[in-house]
Amino acid sequence: MFKKPLEYIFLPSVLKEAYTQINKNSCGIDEVGFTLFEKELKKNIEKLADDIVRGKYVPEPLKKIEIDKPNSDEKRPIAISAIKDKIVQKVLYENLHPYYNKQFSDKSYAYRLQKSTMKAINRVTQFLNEKKLHVVKTDIDNFFETIDHEKLLELLAKDIQDKRILKLIALMMEIGSFQKFTYNEHLVGVHQGDILSPLFSNIYLNEMDNFLETQNIAFVRYADDFVMLFNSKNEAYNALKKLQHYLKSLKLKLEKEKTSVVHISEGFVFLGVRFEGRNRLIENERFLKTVSKIHQLAKTGSGFVKYIDELNIYLLSLKNYYLQLITKNATQHTLLQNALIESVAYKVYLAKESKQVKTKKEFRNFVAQISFDLLFEDETVEDKRELAIAKGIEKYLANKSYKAPGDKIAKKKNQYAKKFSLETTLHIQKHGLMLGISKNKFVLKEYGRVIKRYAFDRVTRVIFEGKGFALSSDVLKKCADNNISVDFIDTKSNHYASLITYKASLAQNIAKQALVLNSPLRLELAKSFIKGKAKNQINYLKYMNKYHQMLEGKISQMQKTFLRIKTASDVDMLMGLEGSISVNYWDALRLLLDVPFERRITQGAKDLVNSSLNYGYAILYGQVQHALVHAGLSLNISFLHALDANKPTLTFDMIEEFRTFVVDRVIVAMLNKDEPVKLGNDGLLTKASRKLIAKNIKEKLGSYTMWKKESQKVENIIQKQAYQLAAVVSGKEKKYKPFVGKF
Repeated sequence: MFKKPLEYIFLPSVLKEAYTQINKNSCGIDEVGFTLFEKELKKNIEKLADDIVRGKYVPEPLKKIEIDKPNSDEKRPIAISAIKDKIVQKVLYENLHPYYNKQFSDKSYAYRLQKSTMKAINRVTQFLNEKKLHVVKTDIDNFFETIDHEKLLELLAKDIQDKRILKLIALMMEIGSFQKFTYNEHLVGVHQGDILSPLFSNIYLNEMDNFLETQNIAFVRYADDFVMLFNSKNEAYNALKKLQHYLKSLKLKLEKEKTSVVHISEGFVFLGVRFEGRNRLIENERFLKTVSKIHQLAKTGSGFVKYIDELNIYLLSLKNYYLQLITKNATQHTLLQNALIESVAYKVYLAKESKQVKTKKEFRNFVAQISFDLLFEDETVEDKRELAIAKGIEKYLANKSYKAPGDKIAKKKNQYAKKFSLETTLHIQKHGLMLGISKNKFVLKEYGRVIKRYAFDRVTRVIFEGKGFALSSDVLKKCADNNISVDFIDTKSNHYASLITYKASLAQNIAKQALVLNSPLRLELAKSFIKGKAKNQINYLKYMNKYHQMLEGKISQMQKTFLRIKTASDVDMLMGLEGSISVNYWDALRLLLDVPFERRITQGAKDLVNSSLNYGYAILYGQVQHALVHAGLSLNISFLHALDANKPTLTFDMIEEFRTFVVDRVIVAMLNKDEPVKLGNDGLLTKASRKLIAKNIKEKLGSYTMWKKESQKVENIIQKQAYQLAAVVSGKEKKYKPFVGKF
């Protein structure tokens, strides 16, 4: 029995000590920050102690926010308590945890002293070594949000003698939260983010642990994630059935999608580790990040000495965790070895190219300081060091070789093509500018003064970006007559309007487009757009994997899904397959990028990667839209995306096959080359960044690439694809072949 009375727990000195230990990075809904609380710390602590002892203390409602779950579109709710409430919780935790920790099962490993994920993983290995090879892998469905208050208080009441403490806990448990300005009752569950929640979760699930112990079941639990291990399949299924029935008494249930009975030969994942046969492997996504980190350390601009220090620290951290899990000579162990060699080789190449290090002897002295022995057997270490140096020097020598004359010509051609692309696109980004016509030329004015002139025949596209600009009706007329594309992009990188003339589409094409909607051709066109997009994504990752060698898993999954496109029976199924391919694609790019990137966000992005992509797509969007218009197609009749009278959905269809080739590879290259692309204080791209991205995207559109065995300009390919679509819609051609770029 926990016998300490309330007043001996909440002494002012104890509360003050707790204050020094709580997280000071956030404040609750009362907006009392740590600076304000600390100004009158003694007074605040004494009042808090007095309120608790006299029964006047009431916690503040919590401030509820949502954060992204890793690798998921779902959100995780987090509750933020007021400072005074964090102090109270900390004191309760420090008193109750040692008492309850003694009662917990030795097979419970989360939130406990002398316990860890590594020990949990080793315990699972122990049970497997005891030939318990049939495994139930499961977790509790929505556990933290479904803990029953009455049941939890009942469990606490068995051990806590002073019922005033129980009343205090009940208050903290039942207080609701504000999400923005709406109060939410808290009738069930514990507040995730509270100091006491981990302890309460273990107290609650200790009942389940005790049940499993009485059934003589071997299990390992880490919070609500656990495995049970058995000698036979029948034992596993019987125990699972009994557990499901027992959990009803706790008002809990297992998550169906995460519950399975497997033999160790089939394998299962627990705490990020895959157990399969005799092997223990790191879960693929975590492992890929580890490999990526080893590669990325070599890419930084730091010198060889700093690289060695950072690499050795990282290798040591791997030894203390991952290398204890991975079976020696297993595939993942070999991949880590290869990653180390490739990373060192790349650093040797960079040092040689920049002339930081000149001789092989110097390289040997540097590389000798790298802890190869953490990944390789002692007798092979010297050979592996020599191999890394040789690979780096070989790469340096290969890059010094002379290009063939044809390559030189192509480079020069592209140099001028990019230059002309920039010159023929009139991109107005500055507030207060006015575009007009004077003396048979476009003129750009600032405060009435002409600052630049452009010949009509030198302009093929006009982009107005942001707000606060002006243009004359003469400009609109001239652009309409000369088929000059005019696009409008807002400050959030949304393409919101285009100039489309009465000549835009041919009536007969519109009628035929509408007829396609109710024919098998619609699905075939939709498949073509998705095939083009997916194929470009896969080819781009294959190209990048030549240098990074860690994307095989993602590429393989995408290729498997790609094969299913052919058999898709409707557009909804097709969109589902596209979504699955894109998830793997963006996950792979996250591994390649040297800047933070969690997931793809299309609207309202405030991170550097998504903001850059969205801006690039906005520029590409206008190019695709005008190509469709010039081909005589109606923008409002689409085949993949849902029809919307207020949106040019056909543009959404066709842009899919060009996104990766024109925008993604440009943005990834810019960010990984550490070009000066930045966000401002408003979370939007700076003006200089937008200008730089626009320059690179326009250069890409104006550059040449090999397509259909010919060197063709990218913007011309877009137009040809639009004409091809019009020909298929009109019946002049039978099949639409999507664009697949050469990476």
